[in-house]
Amino acid sequence: MMLPVTEIGAGLLATSGAFAWVSPQTNLPGFKDYDTLPGFKEYTTTAIVRAIGAWQIGLASVLLAGKHGVTVGAGYGLYAASASALAVVPAWEMLGREKSSQVGAILVFALLGRLTLAGRASPLISAAAYLLAGLSIYFTPKSTAGLYKLNKPVSALGYSMISLYGGVIATAGIYLAALAQGLAQPVCFAVAFGVNAFISLKFAVVDAGKVGCPKAGPLIWAAVSAVLSGLALK
Repeated sequence: MMLPVTEIGAGLLATSGAFAWVSPQTNLPGFKDYDTLPGFKEYTTTAIVRAIGAWQIGLASVLLAGKHGVTVGAGYGLYAASASALAVVPAWEMLGREKSSQVGAILVFALLGRLTLAGRASPLISAAAYLLAGLSIYFTPKSTAGLYKLNKPVSALGYSMISLYGGVIATAGIYLAALAQGLAQPVCFAVAFGVNAFISLKFAVVDAGKVGCPKAGPLIWAAVSAVLSGLALK
């Protein structure tokens, strides 16, 4: 029996995320060098790709939690945010990001998740937390790097990866916001993967050539995302 579309999409995201975490150098095939800045190849874009991988796994868990209702999706979505933020602490540490704000976010996400599951916080809080963070990072990667006070140079490719990092977070927020508005879960999944397709297509068409990235990978991911989005609506 074929797996439901949500499980397929979550499985693909989790697999991609795990691969990015374990082997960031080969997660985006075709790059000859992640960074052109001497002495920093090991410490910049590879660390950011690991951060993307952690949040992809988090997004996969949010998609699955959403099948059990808006409150469960929102509550466990905040738990997933807490776990993802914890997982990326070592990656950001390599770039000099201070830990206090990260620890604070981890604790706040966990507390809000508990309050949401207990019915004492609105599911909209979960969606807002993801959206505010994700959209800000996606549209202002250079300002984000400055806010994080990274002490390693970031190349054009690195900034592009920071933007994609924000895109993953924002996608989870869009899914949770759709759930909170009362849309059926398959529709919410379709919206989220439609956004994922758009982000991948935009990267392939607009950004890939500028940063030395082959377009085939993001184009394939955009196509797969669009197909899954369509299937969810059937």
